[in-house]
Amino acid sequence: MSSKTNLMWFRQDLRTFDNTAFAACCEHARQNHAGVIAVVYLTPKQWQSHRKSLWQIDLILRQIRALEQSLSQLNIGIIIRVVDDFALQATDVLELCQQLSISHLFANLEYPVNEVTRDQYIAQQAQSLGIVTQWFDDSQVVAPQRIVTDKGMPYKVFTPFYKRWLAMIETGGLTLSPTPAAMAINTIQLAKDSRNTNTNTNTNTNTNDYITIDAFYRAYLIPTAALDKQLNHVVKLAQLLYPAGEAAAQSRLDDFLKKHIADYNTARDVPALNNHLGATSRLSPYLAIGMLSPRLCYLEARQKLNSQQGLGSEKDIMRWISELAWRDFYYDVMVNRPDIVKGKAFLTPLDESVAWRYDLADFESWYQGKTGVPLVDAAMRCLNSTGFMHNRLRMVVAMYLSKNLLIDWRWGEAYFMQHLVDGDFASNNGGWQWSASVGTDAQPYFRVMNPFSQAATHDPDASYIQHWVPELGTVPANIINDEQKLQTYLTQHPHIAYPTLDTPTKVSRAMAIEAFKNPIS
Repeated sequence: MSSKTNLMWFRQDLRTFDNTAFAACCEHARQNHAGVIAVVYLTPKQWQSHRKSLWQIDLILRQIRALEQSLSQLNIGIIIRVVDDFALQATDVLELCQQLSISHLFANLEYPVNEVTRDQYIAQQAQSLGIVTQWFDDSQVVAPQRIVTDKGMPYKVFTPFYKRWLAMIETGGLTLSPTPAAMAINTIQLAKDSRNTNTNTNTNTNTNDYITIDAFYRAYLIPTAALDKQLNHVVKLAQLLYPAGEAAAQSRLDDFLKKHIADYNTARDVPALNNHLGATSRLSPYLAIGMLSPRLCYLEARQKLNSQQGLGSEKDIMRWISELAWRDFYYDVMVNRPDIVKGKAFLTPLDESVAWRYDLADFESWYQGKTGVPLVDAAMRCLNSTGFMHNRLRMVVAMYLSKNLLIDWRWGEAYFMQHLVDGDFASNNGGWQWSASVGTDAQPYFRVMNPFSQAATHDPDASYIQHWVPELGTVPANIINDEQKLQTYLTQHPHIAYPTLDTPTKVSRAMAIEAFKNPIS
């Protein structure tokens, strides 16, 4: 190993292509004839406190394996460490730098409050130890706080943000960092000697033995009946639904752009397509853990748009590009309003004035998919079984919980994070606050999606509902998607094991509007 070594700390950026910090790390090493070693941390207690789902943990573990193989081809080794939380992580990475005589530490920025606090501490301590730290924006197309109004203020509404987002990209352009060439100085042996170092005080077992989700679960997580059930689905389906590796992510992007983006604007609202997961790109799991570059997504979509001029697909492609902008927008909101990370709503006074309910029985019916509202129940069962939910249905179920049931949106936000393979705090929080009408750019409180009319419009033959709610498999679609007809039908056919609604959606909607109109003082 070289006497000079750079450390690349992979976090939510588990890829080699267009990884800003990794490219800078390798280029710096090349210019200074230094070696490169990589490190990745597993933080089980922090992950559980942040409600990271087993679906996402599994994808991370499998991607670390793929990343290890990619790095070995570049003559770079990777050290895998397990610590409980971010505080121990900060201490450990500094100790690792000293043990390995690291001169420069490279990492991409993470923006939630705990992560920012951790990195500030590391930067301060590293400076006192003579270690240079270099941090980079990487996880968005346009980094947070770059887009502001003419008065220098952050945007509170998406549409003007989006217009300026597009203009900034067009003016400044985007560049991609290619995967670095293989390093001249071999550091693989060091990684093989060091990667199994385990700093978790609960076990001294080889870290490498716990790189599968079932073994990791048994070794490091606190089991519950709900997690046991989720683990069963993850072990059976995760590799099929969400294959790891940068090549798999690129293949999914290519496939979407070639076959599906041309009718995205309409097909994205049809949940029954794509094996009853919806006609979305399903790239969000890869973006969430950094397997795929958002800049690459934007540029390849733009290239597709340029090559399709006159073929009528501009609206579809730009609709998908706008989803990348929404992702950036919610990160911008989070960075500018860090109290959101602590459970606060963007519209705090309104949120605190609403008499939110905390009914465990109603909440349980919602998350189990047993509310008596077919589209809501189908969507929740899909989430519980696959770790994924179609985007329109996320709005439908979120609005049903926070409006029709008037249950605190934070309960739903937490449940989503615990089950989504693409769980991303900023986007998930932004979506829930929007649905509950307490967030930035939130829809007016009196707009409440009717789940039956949503089903009639977007699942007219009830194929999505009947796939996930087989109890209704023999019920005609026109009855399933009509609230009054369904209640009558269920009363006449008591052998169908599906609940009837205690409170009609029209009534619960009116009650929710009244609660927002006349808040508690």
